[in-house]
Amino acid sequence: YAVYQPIIAALQAMGQTCSLLVNDRIHKPFLDEMAATINAINDPTLGGARISEVIQQRKRFKCLVSPYYTPALKDLADIHVRAMYGLAKEEWNHAWWNTFYHRILCYSHYSKQALDINGSAKVVGNPRFDRWHQGHVETSLPASLKFDAKKPTLLYAPTYGALSSLPHWAEKLSHLSHDFNIICKLHHGTCSRPEEAASLTLARKCFKNRTDAPDHVLPLLAKADYVLTDNSGFIFDALHANKRVILLDWPGMQALLDGQKSYSSPRSADQQIRAILPVASDMVELRNLLSSSNDWNALQAPLDEIRQHYCDAFMDGKAGKRAASEIAEVLENSSLVSMNTLLLSLQKKLFP
Repeated sequence: YAVYQPIIAALQAMGQTCSLLVNDRIHKPFLDEMAATINAINDPTLGGARISEVIQQRKRFKCLVSPYYTPALKDLADIHVRAMYGLAKEEWNHAWWNTFYHRILCYSHYSKQALDINGSAKVVGNPRFDRWHQGHVETSLPASLKFDAKKPTLLYAPTYGALSSLPHWAEKLSHLSHDFNIICKLHHGTCSRPEEAASLTLARKCFKNRTDAPDHVLPLLAKADYVLTDNSGFIFDALHANKRVILLDWPGMQALLDGQKSYSSPRSADQQIRAILPVASDMVELRNLLSSSNDWNALQAPLDEIRQHYCDAFMDGKAGKRAASEIAEVLENSSLVSMNTLLLSLQKKLFP
């Protein structure tokens, strides 16, 4: 919804009618999370529907905007548009299934180059960061998160699964609480997957300040002086916010990365960023990177290029408006879709 909201607002301003289509076929924790988000939306003009009901009643939308392809979407709309929600796991994010979409709304030129088929991909920026660039981020956080105004703040955002730094770093990081405010931003996978129970227990033990709420991302980034992460897609959010990012390493991590196909390309966004960002393998290295003597200014120029080339080509707070304009254009000129012969041929072959 953080991706959709700026787009929806711009479409509504154009006179378009919008509804949220909820995938109610996913497991309960994620469905509960979506329900909580929907209950907090104050927009009486925004409709809604469950995907199971839409399929059962054989309804069809004029245009359906989604973050990625799933077979359930196939017969639900005349026009399909992809609104990207992240840049991690590039081999999947830029995979064959993108040919399902008549339009793909890209953050910047990197994804456009990877996905464009005769003009199907458009660079619009990242709508999730529109409020950030407009200077309208709501910075209030729950009262349960305690801060000492005299201390700098570390935002720790681990991923989940085998590539998570939690089992290797949680206890070590907890020792920094004497000098820093530490907030652990948990991945939703850590909080909801049964196989992550041990990691969740460890996080609860080591960090008093914890949150997993999606709507806390921008306020947390606004609060953070440093961001510590591992192999999470949160790297891109932290860089987009122009934060000082430190990657956490541990024995055996590189072997795991080498076994992940999504990290195989030396030109991937993940690998390009890893070649620039500072890495801490132990507490001595981490404390050195957190010290005032570390020269972060030397990284500013290459990181600015990363932000512009990968995260958001414009960074002007108008991504939602540009995305809405692209959607409106493809609706008004749907005949242009039928002229993209290569794309239609691929769709017929891959999505019969």
